[in-house]
Amino acid sequence: IEVTTQDGSRTRRGPGDFFGEGALVNPRNTRSATIKTVTPVHAIEISREYFEKYMATTEGENLSFTLKEKDKIRKRNRAKEILRLQNSLKHRIFKEGEYVYKVGQEGTELFILEDGDVDVMVEDYTVFKMKPGDMCGEHSLLFGRPRNTSAVCRSGRCRFQIMKAVDFYKFMDTSNTAQEGIRHICLRREFKKALVFHTKRPFPTNERDLKLAFQQVDFDKTGTLNFDNVRAMLTRMDPTLDDSDVQDILDSMDLDKNGVVTYNEFKKIFLGNS
Repeated sequence: IEVTTQDGSRTRRGPGDFFGEGALVNPRNTRSATIKTVTPVHAIEISREYFEKYMATTEGENLSFTLKEKDKIRKRNRAKEILRLQNSLKHRIFKEGEYVYKVGQEGTELFILEDGDVDVMVEDYTVFKMKPGDMCGEHSLLFGRPRNTSAVCRSGRCRFQIMKAVDFYKFMDTSNTAQEGIRHICLRREFKKALVFHTKRPFPTNERDLKLAFQQVDFDKTGTLNFDNVRAMLTRMDPTLDDSDVQDILDSMDLDKNGVVTYNEFKKIFLGNS
């Protein structure tokens, strides 16, 4: 099938993929895309009534987290896809060991990696390793603050597409999908940066380390991450973050919208289905 979103972005899905779930988990209950068959299709249709009954079970709760996270991933991917098609992008190459930007610098550009290996770091600890198609530098443009990480080229060369701030703001004003997707990328990354700053370790890549990191943020030992937990950690790294910034970051991880983040949600976000 071919999926066309309201902003014109198109993707294809095949056997084993599901579609149409967005309107069932979205409070507005409205379709956000048009589905067109490309080949003859055999599909299983599930009614809203059965879907809601199943989602009320324990198995359904886990599926709910999966569906909501997949929806966010699709929006982020569409945002990056739309961004890469902009005519205002310029190319630049960095050599191995060269900094793309450093902590404290004014943010005037957005970077999209085309080729190479890049580490985005807090102090000497890696927050995430960029792969082609990933972006960095969005924090300063969205929050209007200096860089709070450094990005360094780790391969023989790193080739970027670069967008100036003025073009970035014009782009964001013309695409609601891009605005939502890129902001969501930024909010999740702010949490990851703060966690690395707090633990003085690279961001966890396995369940054992992720569980330990979760427990370190859950300082009142409630088994969930609440506003106070997240604010305490975030403001240690960046005291300029206000309560609305903290709430936005918490909301980006609160998949069931109950005001806190459980470990199951945390794992679903940062380790996928593993």
